[in-house]
Amino acid sequence: MVKLETTARNFHLLADPIRLKILCLLKKQEMCVADLCKELDLSQPKVSYHLKILLDAELIERRVAGTWSYYRLCTDLEGWLKKECKELLKEATIN
Repeated sequence: MVKLETTARNFHLLADPIRLKILCLLKKQEMCVADLCKELDLSQPKVSYHLKILLDAELIERRVAGTWSYYRLCTDLEGWLKKECKELLKEATIN
């Protein structure tokens, strides 16, 4: 049951449109917070909030260069989604 709860939590973090947009942008290239704010038309605190959630989930990683922080995907997003779906279906058939 623990794995099912983890899978549900992972899908919940992807349910937010802002986080999905961030992942789509980072799939194309590494970006700093200022560029993400501009692309998303959001404030820096709001973007940073969502970046922290994605960092904690280990979907993205941060590289610091001087005073700037750059973000990029740290996982194959499609592969990660397939794995999560597979785990979800496996749990569903057991219970």
